[in-house]
Amino acid sequence: MPPITLNRRRFLGCSAASLALSPGARAHPTSTDGSEHPVRIGLIGVGNRGTNLLRALLELPGAVVPVVCDPEPRHRARGQGIVEKARGQRPDAVEDPRRLIERGDLDAVIAAVPCDLHESITGDAVRAGKHVYAEKPLALTVAGCDRLIAESARAPGVVVHVGFQRRSNPRFQEGVGRVRDGELGALIEARGSWTSSNGPLTGHDGWLGRRDRSGDFMVEQAIHIWDVLNWLQGGPPVRASGWGLKGLFEREQPGRDVTDHYAVDLAWADGFRATFSQSYIAPADDHFTGSHLRVMGAEGGLDFGSGALTFRDRRKPRQTLHPGSQNDTRLALEAFLGAIRAEAPTPPPISLAEARAATLTGLLVRKAVDEARLVTIDEIGDRPASA
Repeated sequence: MPPITLNRRRFLGCSAASLALSPGARAHPTSTDGSEHPVRIGLIGVGNRGTNLLRALLELPGAVVPVVCDPEPRHRARGQGIVEKARGQRPDAVEDPRRLIERGDLDAVIAAVPCDLHESITGDAVRAGKHVYAEKPLALTVAGCDRLIAESARAPGVVVHVGFQRRSNPRFQEGVGRVRDGELGALIEARGSWTSSNGPLTGHDGWLGRRDRSGDFMVEQAIHIWDVLNWLQGGPPVRASGWGLKGLFEREQPGRDVTDHYAVDLAWADGFRATFSQSYIAPADDHFTGSHLRVMGAEGGLDFGSGALTFRDRRKPRQTLHPGSQNDTRLALEAFLGAIRAEAPTPPPISLAEARAATLTGLLVRKAVDEARLVTIDEIGDRPASA
């Protein structure tokens, strides 16, 4: 039987003026009558992730979408239909992102495009004075991240947010805060996995199966995990070792060069360790598929998937942090609109330096898996910027 096809959003749903800050802005304060000032936003990319972002955006008061952009005609038509159904007015549709970015009737841009386009589209938007919500990773290289950080610093009035939506999730916010406050005692380890029976995951035109376009899954998807671990620790690991397998779907997708199955061990300077595996070859059985991330300390543990916070001291009752599904995409977009409307610069959920550190970690993992050896972070090219 051929593998079940799975789009990127469904798979992700199985889980969950210095270098330090992307600056806020004073663009659209709340109106004097208390209503939300409209923010005019153009959407670039109406694939699976872009569609999800568009639907969430249209639920927010004051978000106006005059134009959508995608190279695929049926994607453009889909975006137009979603906006028309929600707001009663059909937006314009363009094929070239530059035509959207140069429009004078837009305040902001949301970009949900293949990873190899992140740097150019985000940079073009910032240079045009458009606030931008860019999907992760910030860029595919550390040098690309540095160029965008420098571009943002030259435009202090432009809001730049990066789509690490776990940073806007209240369970992750509270959980990381309580761990960093020492409730679990000295941290020992984290364990995580992200497995699916629905490989190969390819993306439109196969871009997810090409490392030059996606950066491989360590950079495109698991970067969410690296960011949470870095968030817990205040920075990236110092070394990693790993192994992986490619070519498992050669028959279904000739020329695919991403890693279909890998595992990695990460180490931080203070002795904290994390093990993580990502795979597309699990059998179609709920006992094998899904994702989790758990962190253990000397005094207890936290399961980010369920929010369970449990202590070794059994006199302390088990707690559940923010139970139920969290629409963190909507929360991330609310933060983006709030920063645009703010009268003073507002720190983003994740700084550009932290987004850079996540890319740095992804590249560290990729090299360790490629070469099946222990790799230090110094081998990736340089040390991370201060976060």
